[in-house]
Formats: sequence, structure tokens, C-alpha cells
Amino acid sequence: MRRLIIKDVESSPTIILDKDRNKFEISGNSLPEDVHEFYAPVFEWIMEYIKQPNVKTELIIKLMYFNSASTKAILDILTMIEELVLNGHEAKVLWNYFEIDEDMLSTGKELAGVLKVPFEFIPFTDGWVRLAEER
Repeated sequence: MRRLIIKDVESSPTIILDKDRNKFEISGNSLPEDVHEFYAPVFEWIMEYIKQPNVKTELIIKLMYFNSASTKAILDILTMIEELVLNGHEAKVLWNYFEIDEDMLSTGKELAGVLKVPFEFIPFTDGWVRLAEER
């Protein structure tokens, strides 16, 4: 399966979907002008992936900000990850949030509350510096 890598720009996140390296990550800011167009290849890739997933799937979310239109796209992605769990596969979400950003933590907890996917909440203190170093 080909990997999908979308490099971030000011209004859209970096997305790495790489089955061979077992790396699944969405990071940065998500407020693209056309959310549906931006996330369409992500949805397609994940739909293909869930047909033959890895033994273990961990989706890393490291968003500093996302708008309300992106919230729906993120929920759709997480619902697809939930499908893995419901089909007996091991999957979880690693929800990274800037330590002082209570809204981002709260949003993650709200999403965790409506999905049957385990979430791990990971605070960080060094903002964009950490995101850039980890890429």
C-alpha cells in the first residue's frame, strides 16, 4: 500500500499515513479552505487501509488548532479507526496537546467519550519546536 504524505502549510496539517513504517499522524493546524477536498485522499487511504490493517494501529494527533469544519473531518477519521476496534483489531489514538491548552484536551476527551477507541492524552510544553523536531 502506498504511503500518503501531505506536507503542512499555514492552514493545513501535515498528514503521514505509512502502513509499512506503521506511522499514522496528523499534526499542525487544520483550517483548510476546502476541508472536504483536503481530507478526501485521507479518507480514501484509511478506507483502503482498514481492509487489511496492521496488527496494531496508533494514530497520533498533534494539532495545535483546528476549526469547526476540521472537527467533523477529524471525527470521521476517528470513526474509521473505531471500525478497526469494532472488528477486533488493536487501535488507539495518541492525543497530543499543548499542556496549557485546556480546550484541546477537552475536545480530545469529548471525542474519546463518543468513540469506542482507546485514547491516550499526552501533554507537551514546547509547542511547535517539539512538532518540528519529531518530523
